[in-house]
Amino acid sequence: MAIFAIMASTYNLHALHPSQDLPTSSASQLKNAFKGVYELALDAGAVSITRNRKREAILLSAQLYDQMIAELAARDPLEVLRKDYDTRFAGMQTESARQAYDDAFEASPTELGKSALAEAAKKD
Repeated sequence: MAIFAIMASTYNLHALHPSQDLPTSSASQLKNAFKGVYELALDAGAVSITRNRKREAILLSAQLYDQMIAELAARDPLEVLRKDYDTRFAGMQTESARQAYDDAFEASPTELGKSALAEAAKKD
């Protein structure tokens, strides 16, 4: 699969459609009548390029491509947080974590108070 970038304007990324729903153009049309396919891409935001009736590439504007890259880059911090959460959650699924949970809920108020004071003393 390939991506071509061309000139453009601003697009609403959330209004884009899956490639099978895009206007299509054959690779031959792209080669022989680039201007028409280019104008279709400017009007629609993107055009699916086919070869032997199979989607092979998407022709999109440079502006749309840049917007997509910026949106993907903006997701990276969230992905880092998601991975951190998954790691922490997996750690809570261990037998020792389950036992600590059970111990905490079975402890008396006096035991909980002593444990809290002991943890506070460790931090000082």
